[in-house]
Amino acid sequence: MTIAHEVIMPSKPSHKNSLRSQATAPADLPFLDLSRALLKASFLFSNHPERALHAYQLSLAQMDVLSVLADAVDSGLTCSEIAERTLITKGGITGILDRLEARALVKRMPSRDDRRSVRVRLSAKGIELLRKLYPALAQSNRALFERELRPEQLREFAKSLDLLIRGLERKSEA
Repeated sequence: MTIAHEVIMPSKPSHKNSLRSQATAPADLPFLDLSRALLKASFLFSNHPERALHAYQLSLAQMDVLSVLADAVDSGLTCSEIAERTLITKGGITGILDRLEARALVKRMPSRDDRRSVRVRLSAKGIELLRKLYPALAQSNRALFERELRPEQLREFAKSLDLLIRGLERKSEA
C-alpha cells in the first residue's frame, strides 16, 4: 500500500470526471485534495465569525504583526524583520503598520544603529489590547478546535502541521 492510500481524503475529494482527475495519476490525487483542504481550512479558520479578532476590528495580518512585535516588546523590530517573521510581504508591511499606527497600537522610532532604518514597537495601547485579546483569542480557538476534534486528534494534527511547516521552511531556505 502506498502513502497515497493511507492519506485520509477530505470530505469532498476530486470528482472522477474532473479535469484534475483525468490529468493526474490516481496515486497523486489525494495529495492535491489534501493541499486544497489545507487552503480551505486556512481560509475558513481566518474568516470564522466567532474569531475574537472581529471584536477588536483587527485583520489577521494586523494580528500577525502585533504578535511578532509582542515577542520583541523590548527591542522592537525593523520592517524587514517583521516581514521575515510574518506571512506578509515587505511591500504589505508598510500599509499594515500605517493602520496600526493610526490606531496608536504601534510606534515607529528611528534606529539607534542606522539612521535610515526604523524600529517598530508595540505602544502601551497595543500591549493593553493584546493583554485583553490573547485570552479571548485562545478561548475562541479552543472552542472551535474542541468542537471539531478530540484531544488526541488535536495533538496529532498539531504535530503533523509542525512537521509540514518545518519541512516547507527548510525547502524555502534551500
